[in-house]
Amino acid sequence: MDTSSPETLHQTPLAARHRELGAKMVPFAGWEMPLDYGSILGESRAVRKGAGLFDVSHMARFLFCGPAAAAELDYALGGSIMDQPIGKARYTMILQEDGGIMDDLITYRTGEEEIFMVVNASNRIRDWDILTSRLDQTECADLTEDGGGILALQGPESHRILAELAGSSDFCPGFLDLAELDSPFGALFLARTGYTGEHGYEIFVTAEQIDPVWQRLVELGAAPVGLGARDVLRLEAALPLYGHEIHEGVNPIEAALRFGVRGWKTRDFVGGDALRALPEPTRGLIGLTAPKRVPREGYPLYCGDKLVGEVCSGVFSATLEKPIATAWCQLGIDGPLEVDIRGKRMAVERVDLPFVPHRSRD
Repeated sequence: MDTSSPETLHQTPLAARHRELGAKMVPFAGWEMPLDYGSILGESRAVRKGAGLFDVSHMARFLFCGPAAAAELDYALGGSIMDQPIGKARYTMILQEDGGIMDDLITYRTGEEEIFMVVNASNRIRDWDILTSRLDQTECADLTEDGGGILALQGPESHRILAELAGSSDFCPGFLDLAELDSPFGALFLARTGYTGEHGYEIFVTAEQIDPVWQRLVELGAAPVGLGARDVLRLEAALPLYGHEIHEGVNPIEAALRFGVRGWKTRDFVGGDALRALPEPTRGLIGLTAPKRVPREGYPLYCGDKLVGEVCSGVFSATLEKPIATAWCQLGIDGPLEVDIRGKRMAVERVDLPFVPHRSRD
């Protein structure tokens, strides 16, 4: 839980808009953010069926420039940057020397000597300190509080809405592509990325653009969506959340995130030697559904009398209309599973991940 006092919380440039829309504002990672605008489940369904608009301007934005930027970041991060094409986004991680995940993030190759990065708000200071300590010849800038921000437009109607905003449908042809979109509010930098499993875009807006772009996207049919639905949607899509499915005690191999450490078998990078020396995983992430109560983080997972794992995240799924959860579980377990809820057992069913099919590449 965020224990920051109201006086110390950052606010995004859209805080007043959220209040006008009746948002329930809560502390989150040092920011005052909208939890919901009246219905977490209703907002979740709006994204799956139409389009939702998230203010994610609390996410930390870093910029790295210079002729050595790609090579130095290639060493500092788990994933390869040297072979990342200009105009593409890539998911990767900051690792410890032992291979544990310190954070997950997205890099955006915006130029031959320029890499933009978005990291989790809760890890902004630590990530900045770690990355700058690993870079010797690269110019680094923290842009998080420059007055601009990030708007995430997600859902099957997101392309139509953006096309109406721009007056053109020819933009961002592929998943993870970057583009510059002409609009009545000036050029908008956007990426075909998101955190819902739906077709969507993240739009990086300046201080002058953020408010009018938000208002216009809402006018065109995007439903404002808060952090509550964001968590439901990402869990339905089985997208990991730092501090839950992944953390310092988890490595990318057991978390099935090898794609986030591209080239890990041969590259020289922090944590690389440890990853290459790891034995085969003995645990993995699994999906659970429950009949009534939501399995919550930290609940023990049992197979008979044997403790076999622990719940990472749990929510009530708006799409499946039942409780869902992820859990770390020992590999090779065969038999009925139960979670322990304060001394009482509840039967759960193991299911394949993701809970809801991804449409982000559609």
